[in-house]
Amino acid sequence: MAFIYQPAVFREIANSMGLADKNLQDQLDSTIVGSGVSQLVSSRNRIAACIGDSTISSIDFDASTILGQVFRTKEAGISTSLNSIYSSIVTGVNTYFSSTTSKTMRNYFDCKTTNTTIDFVAAGTAFTTGLLAFRKLYSRSQSQELIYRLYFVTTSGVTTSIVPSAYGYNTSFTNASLELRLVGNVGTATTFTVTGDTTSGTPATISVTVGSGTSIANVGTTQKFYNVSVLGVPASIGSTTVEIWTR
Repeated sequence: MAFIYQPAVFREIANSMGLADKNLQDQLDSTIVGSGVSQLVSSRNRIAACIGDSTISSIDFDASTILGQVFRTKEAGISTSLNSIYSSIVTGVNTYFSSTTSKTMRNYFDCKTTNTTIDFVAAGTAFTTGLLAFRKLYSRSQSQELIYRLYFVTTSGVTTSIVPSAYGYNTSFTNASLELRLVGNVGTATTFTVTGDTTSGTPATISVTVGSGTSIANVGTTQKFYNVSVLGVPASIGSTTVEIWTR
């Protein structure tokens, strides 16, 4: 018996939700030939061409102008109207998870145990497009990023500053509070520095100490980052992988 909150099951649901929303977003893109909005624009342009006819009567001009405004209003508002469809579904998903796990879907799938892990970035080629769209859908509807790995660095046992490699980070990323995750627990407290652009509008460098016997630490307290540009690592960490996650 499979349950919705199991990773393999919800991954399929999230993938389908993402693909459904992508189809909708494509219809809202006026640059895609044949999309719903592009057809509305074409209709409005034909109306405008008729208004421009020098032989048009005053009555026809006034009526055509009003009709053109109707089309333009729908173009401007259709995104808000249609996006609420899938936003309400995401809210329903969170209600289910809150009832069954006492956490929102986002916070349940924190990727800290096998049972709560979904790789929303690289779950396989069959899921790449759908899960990317699902991340965008969740962020847009909930004003919060899902929990996933943004960056990683490979250390070499020397004190240095490293430009992290992107994993899940891309141009659609909004902002989030972050945390460091190490592959294994550190023997003694180890301090890193994280530099990036914050939502305060200025770059910031924050010291992050991973406590003795642990492998995870928050980056700051309430700070949210748009990106991370540099990770400062100490020599004492040796050769390992350090990951930067949303939290």
